[in-house]
Amino acid sequence: MMEYTGLINKYKINRPLTDEERQNRLDPAKRLDVSPNYFSSTIRVNSRYLEVADKYYGWKGALTCVMGILTVICLFIAGIGADIFFVDGLLGNPDERSGNLVFGAIPLLLGICLVAALLWLISRECFRYTHYPIRLDRERRVAHVFRLDGTVLSVPWDKVFFALGRGNRPFGIQTWDVRGHVLADDGVTVIETFCFALAWPVKEELYRYWEYVRRYMEDGAAAIIPCTPAYLPISDRRETWRFGLLRLVLNLPGQTFAQVLLSPALLLFSFARWLAMRSCRIPVWPQSIEDMCVVDPGDPCAKDARSNPPNLWKTM
Repeated sequence: MMEYTGLINKYKINRPLTDEERQNRLDPAKRLDVSPNYFSSTIRVNSRYLEVADKYYGWKGALTCVMGILTVICLFIAGIGADIFFVDGLLGNPDERSGNLVFGAIPLLLGICLVAALLWLISRECFRYTHYPIRLDRERRVAHVFRLDGTVLSVPWDKVFFALGRGNRPFGIQTWDVRGHVLADDGVTVIETFCFALAWPVKEELYRYWEYVRRYMEDGAAAIIPCTPAYLPISDRRETWRFGLLRLVLNLPGQTFAQVLLSPALLLFSFARWLAMRSCRIPVWPQSIEDMCVVDPGDPCAKDARSNPPNLWKTM
């Protein structure tokens, strides 16, 4: 679901772990009795590392679309206010100027303030990065996380406190996601938080995604390749408009009625997504990380978008 915790309102850090986080802890050493699901988030996999997209990637464009429409409305309101303020207030009938100045200033200032806030929200998706990948280095047991500001966090897998996290409530629905908390030396204080690719109201689905990434780190690429039918073609290029629309539709897996019902909105989102992607840079890992993650030639487990079948619409 559309869920922007961490993108709009930041994760709370420099705080102790909560009781809820401890109760919802995900133990990397504990195998869950669920069927792993990649939820259309995998970019590439091989014997050395697994690379997945962030949780904001799936719905990218939705925020831009909605805020863009609201921006146009607010500009219209500000335009009406400007007309009343400048034409009727400053240049109009002297007996009515004071009233027109007040009635014009209110919508003008309100419109300007709202436009500024909406443009800030649009900038959360636009003029940044196309996605924020997470690379799980199985050989060194390190998680590399591409941060929102373009820097990279590298943290030992076994030192991360994984847990289900409570997100915002889009449309009044409580959502959860799979978070990794980096702890201080005291083992209690959260100093940084990152999130995997799925935000969903049903915890059981999150367990399936967690089991997907967990099994890679514990059992290797062969354990997850059978449940990875396709890979995102975004590692070194911007997605096409057509693929962006497909990825938006896949945010509602198995919900054909909802996909059809929301198809007009998804179509609108896809155009905004295309524009947002064109304004963003493609993330590039530092050379030091690339040097640590060299894939052996002929690795039989090496899969990426080149491994995709011809008809992705029927596969993903």
